[in-house]
Amino acid sequence: MAAGYLRERNGHFYVRTRVLVVDPKTGASRYKHVERAAGKSRRKALAMVRGLRDEVQDGRYVPCRLTVLQLGNMWLAEHVEVNLKPGAAASYRSTFYKHVAPVLGNVRVDDCTGQTIRSLLMRKRAEGVGEGTLMKIRRHLHAMFAFAQDAGLVVVNPADLARARAGNGGRHSVRARGTQLSPVQLARFLAVCSPRWRPFFVVALDSGLRRGELIGLRWGDIDLLERIIHVRRSIGPHDDPDADPERRAGEGELTTKTAAGRRLVPILDGAQHALEDLYATTKDTSDTAPVFATVEQGVGRDGVRRPVGRPLSPRMVSRVFRRYATRAGLPDTVRLHDLRHTAITNAIGQGEDILLVAAFAGHAKTSTTVDVYGHLMPQRVRDAALRMRSVAAAAVTTPP
Repeated sequence: MAAGYLRERNGHFYVRTRVLVVDPKTGASRYKHVERAAGKSRRKALAMVRGLRDEVQDGRYVPCRLTVLQLGNMWLAEHVEVNLKPGAAASYRSTFYKHVAPVLGNVRVDDCTGQTIRSLLMRKRAEGVGEGTLMKIRRHLHAMFAFAQDAGLVVVNPADLARARAGNGGRHSVRARGTQLSPVQLARFLAVCSPRWRPFFVVALDSGLRRGELIGLRWGDIDLLERIIHVRRSIGPHDDPDADPERRAGEGELTTKTAAGRRLVPILDGAQHALEDLYATTKDTSDTAPVFATVEQGVGRDGVRRPVGRPLSPRMVSRVFRRYATRAGLPDTVRLHDLRHTAITNAIGQGEDILLVAAFAGHAKTSTTVDVYGHLMPQRVRDAALRMRSVAAAAVTTPP
């Protein structure tokens, strides 16, 4: 009779038993412990112990014989490539084949535990991998094993038991908040920008849009009378800018980063003037024409002939920003994304409601806005301390 027992960790129960595993290649057999998460209820956990024990006793429990490499290939082909944008899918592929497959590729999925994941992260940290990349590796592994759980291949997600946290001095913990540019730095930066590029960076500073969202803007998304930008799409390095249902039906839709990315953003005074001037000097202002378009004519340096009026290249935009940032004497650590960070920081500093700022920023969760920009809240907390009425003081002054 197979034995089973409970384990409790941090208020959660896990049921555990062991099963005889036979290697199909060598015929060798060994006992392997299997574990299932049972939640916080001891009664349900005891019932799960009996169910798991019966599965093992009756031979209905079948361990997974896939290797991590085989599972990763299946996950990338059946889930990542199908459900994610090309840029995100490329990031998942890169993380798996660069960091995970060389180390865990030959390990059986059944043999992966929390310690296995922790050992991988410790090894990568010793190799000099940054804290941000370590957290990305753990997130991607968690997604892969969650896919395996949904497919019935594993019971427990080992990545749940391995957390990659940045240290107090980790690079990721410093970079997460970004760099807020001062008015002097911004004035110096915009002064060195050419007339062609200044409107792009002015709109970036006033709207807080992501790089791909700026590139994906079309004149049909801009309402200069109501002063509203309709964010409907984003173009990344791996996206085809012509894959838009408004232009070529059946080619696939250019979506935003998340569902919350489809939003309305107000047009502030600086962006309003820049867009009005750009609209007045642009030849093609049809609804499907890109707001920020290429001006290349004829054959480019690479020998390829491209039509005028295509959306800008994401990588080219970043290179142009870096060139102007260097001319303006900005630190090397300043990124194009810091224009967005500066816009959101200014909105919070001016007292805008955090829920409204999160909606304008396109954050899927308000907690993201609070986590990244919570360090800007002290003044608002002090204002609340003066504005809110004390419940305790009222109770003391009220006669019983």
